[in-house]
Amino acid sequence: MAVMALIASAPVVMAAPASSAPADCVPFGTAQVPPGLPSFGARDGLVNLPEFRDSGAPESVELRTQTTQFNKFWDYALAGNALLTRPRVRNGASPEPWRYAPLPTCLRDRLVGISVDDDELIAVDEDGWIYTMDNASQAPVFWNWTSSFGAPLWTGKGKKLPGGDPGTWALSVGSPWDNQTYADVAGRIHFFGLAKMTMVPTLTGDGSRITYADPWLPDDDSYEIGGPVGGRFQSIALSSSASTTFVMNKYGDMYTRNYDIDGTGGDSVFFRYSWDDQGGKPTAPNSAFEAWFKNYAAIQLPAQDWVHQPKIPGEITSAISVHSTGVGPDRRELRVAGEKDGRTGFWHKDVTAPVWEFAPTGAPLPGIALRNSPADRSSDTLAPPAPWNLSAPLPGRDTVVDAQLLVDWQVPYSILDPRLLDQAGLKAGPSGYRLSIEHFDPATTTRPATVTAPDGKTIPVLLHTADGLRMGPRGTGLDDQPRHLVGAIEVPRAAYDARGSDPTLDAFVRDWSKGKRVSPITLSATDHDLVVR
Repeated sequence: MAVMALIASAPVVMAAPASSAPADCVPFGTAQVPPGLPSFGARDGLVNLPEFRDSGAPESVELRTQTTQFNKFWDYALAGNALLTRPRVRNGASPEPWRYAPLPTCLRDRLVGISVDDDELIAVDEDGWIYTMDNASQAPVFWNWTSSFGAPLWTGKGKKLPGGDPGTWALSVGSPWDNQTYADVAGRIHFFGLAKMTMVPTLTGDGSRITYADPWLPDDDSYEIGGPVGGRFQSIALSSSASTTFVMNKYGDMYTRNYDIDGTGGDSVFFRYSWDDQGGKPTAPNSAFEAWFKNYAAIQLPAQDWVHQPKIPGEITSAISVHSTGVGPDRRELRVAGEKDGRTGFWHKDVTAPVWEFAPTGAPLPGIALRNSPADRSSDTLAPPAPWNLSAPLPGRDTVVDAQLLVDWQVPYSILDPRLLDQAGLKAGPSGYRLSIEHFDPATTTRPATVTAPDGKTIPVLLHTADGLRMGPRGTGLDDQPRHLVGAIEVPRAAYDARGSDPTLDAFVRDWSKGKRVSPITLSATDHDLVVR
């Protein structure tokens, strides 16, 4: 009763209403003008930034957290709500003073999180609105802000983070200057385009969903990176850099994945993809040649899967960090805050290295302490499987327009849902085969499926899918609004090679797959039906 009386007598403090739009004094900047300037480490304009003389700024910046960030040339930090910067320490030199980074007036004392990658920095205000500072790896005289985000072409009215808890979101930028190249599933090198690859992945829901915002895509939360373990792995921490996303669960199990909508099959407007082996074709000298000249290798699909990283042999926290260390798809360093022999610091390794090393710093540890089990406990943090069980007849192979034709003609497939083909009179006759998928998650790249032959016998296959560009916003997952994806049906290699001993599989490969092991399809899925072409 005494507690109730105290609560009743306390003054009521009303929270300020959340804003329905980003702050209105943030101008239209240069982030929309690709590709930006190369980074040379110039300092023009630095002396004009006031020095920060208060307390609260970090002594060193070794991890990318929501209050400490770095790129090749600059450190950034939030001290309270003040955005600070200084040149990055090099070759053991003494750190220079922190200075106030330039901010539009309406953002002062409002920022609660930052993330930087390559030449861009994003800051988030207390309502979750994203603001972008361009040229963040160049001289301060070129730094400028915009609140624009989203379609069309990064001129949308703004974007809120779909999540926002500290340590669960990050900016990822792949550019033609600092990173230059990325790899497809076959390990073939491709070049970043002048428009770069920019996204902001965020853990949402129970941590098994990785929703990403892209400054060129519609303002919705429908775009996702399918998570580890079939999209069911529940992460508590996320970091990202140059299209490499790094996640960890509460037991210290870690995964990395190279993923961006442009490099994984989702942007048929500006990129060229193929489900066929591209061996024997030369690598294009740039992204434009790759997109338009078919004598060069296309981006081979499906997208790369997650890589399970080795466990750390020591104490760690939830503060994880990844950053690019140079040109090439594997030039990434992973860092995790932790302790060894009573000393604080961080564990680190290159993304492909087999062993973690420890760097002591003596700094306070960010994040929360984890129960870092030496054994793999990935399966102990799994979300329920997706609720959608779908089935559809496979079309006959004598149709005028099929998925192979769309791939060969580089048709922007986001506007060619199979249902539209049917409505236009370009129907496909039945093949006698039926495709069935249990627990269909549209964000997952690859999952097991079954083809049922006309005689009732079943054929285990893999179904690959990739989300596509959409003209407008839609809901997450599946609902009654058709969701268009492109994909392929793959007969596993061992079964394909031994198909002569299986008459049902042999007939399917010969008559429906046209002799190919991987056959392109296009799909239209709702929460209750599926159309395949």
